[in-house]
Order: sequence, then structure tokens, then C-alpha cells
Amino acid sequence: MATCLNIVVVEDHDDLRELTCLALSHRGHQVVGLSCAEELEDEAGGGPVDVFVIDLNLPGEDGISLAKRLRQVYPLVGIVMLTARSQNKDKVLGYESGADLYMTKPVNFEELCAAMQSFARRRHATNANTSSLGDDAQASPLRLSKLLLSGPAGEVRLSSAEADMLTAFARAPGGRLETWQLAQILDIEMAQLNKASLEVRIVRLRKKLQDVGTAGVVIESIRNVGYQICVSLQII
Repeated sequence: MATCLNIVVVEDHDDLRELTCLALSHRGHQVVGLSCAEELEDEAGGGPVDVFVIDLNLPGEDGISLAKRLRQVYPLVGIVMLTARSQNKDKVLGYESGADLYMTKPVNFEELCAAMQSFARRRHATNANTSSLGDDAQASPLRLSKLLLSGPAGEVRLSSAEADMLTAFARAPGGRLETWQLAQILDIEMAQLNKASLEVRIVRLRKKLQDVGTAGVVIESIRNVGYQICVSLQII
């Protein structure tokens, strides 16, 4: 496989954890196996992680709580939830907690490894977008300092929400944010998110970016996904 992922498996069943780690490592991934959420900080917190594979019924902090916490800290990390619960309400809860994929036990390791390949392709595409974005926009980067955006044509004042959105765009791989990520940044529940209202916010942000001297497309709409910033932005 072209891309090796750093994967953390959090599973309290010793045999299943070992089998899962072996299946993933045999596909070329770097895998760390943990028995509970509390071991994360001690044994896996220091290095980068691309995907978390999480059992729902963990001792101590359960998988739902852990997924929510990880999704807040790592907005773009892959999260796969493994559980014996197969009812629709449980699946919905898993996805709402931040899972990208909800798999029921017994684990189908071929399907799990195929899912890792999908995450690897997404990471490769994101890295390519990041490189492309940087190459195209290095000439005259914009600067964001607190609530002030500056560029070749001057400065504009931002609202705190606009500053939060720009900061998130600047730090996101490829400058891309999905709709649910923007909802989190704006502290809006997805069920209450009005996409027309979000588009109005984006339009206002585009205008301010243009007011400080950018030309062409500054924030691109990605159909059924979210938005991507197309200019270089420095946070100072």
C-alpha cells in the first residue's frame, strides 16, 4: 500500500486487540494497541495518529465519550468504532459522536483493512492539496492577528467567529473544512445548522479577504462536503 498510517487500536479484549493490530500491521501500518482510553496519554499521546479504532464498551471512559473527545481535539482524524451493538439508534449515536465508520462485531478484518486504505487515499489527497495550496499562494500571504486581517491592500476588522473560521481554515490540511467542522467552530448543532446562513457567513468572509487585496477565488465551495480556502494565511 502506498501510504502507511499511524493507527491506535483501543480495545479491552486482549485477543481481539492483538488480532486487530496484527491484521493492520500486516498491511504495512504502524499500530499501537491499548486496553482503555486512559492509556492514550501515557502510551500514544506523543506521536501523530491518523486513525483511531475504538471499541464502544471500554472500561472507564467508554468509546462514545472517547470519540467525542478525539473529534474535538483532532477534527480530521479517522475514527472507526467497533461494537456488538447493531441497532440503528446505536449506529446513529456512534456517528453523532464523531465516528467515520461504525462496524459491528465480529470484526471483518478484510473490510477494516479496506477502510484503512480509504483513509490512506484521503490522507494522500489532503497532503497533495496542502502542497498545491502552498505553492500557489506563497507570493503574498495574508496575516491574521487577533481580530485584524491584513494584506497587500490594507486591513479589515473581523468578528470573533470570522477569526475562528479563518484560523481553522489556515490550520486544516489542504485548507479544507467540512460543514460539520464549521458548525463545531461556530458552536452550532448540526441539526440546527442553516446552510443558507452558513453560506452568508462565507460570502462575508470572502469579501473581507478580497478587501485586503486577494484576487480570484478565495474560498471555494465543495459540493456536499464544505469549503476550502485558496489563499495563504499566516496566524501571528
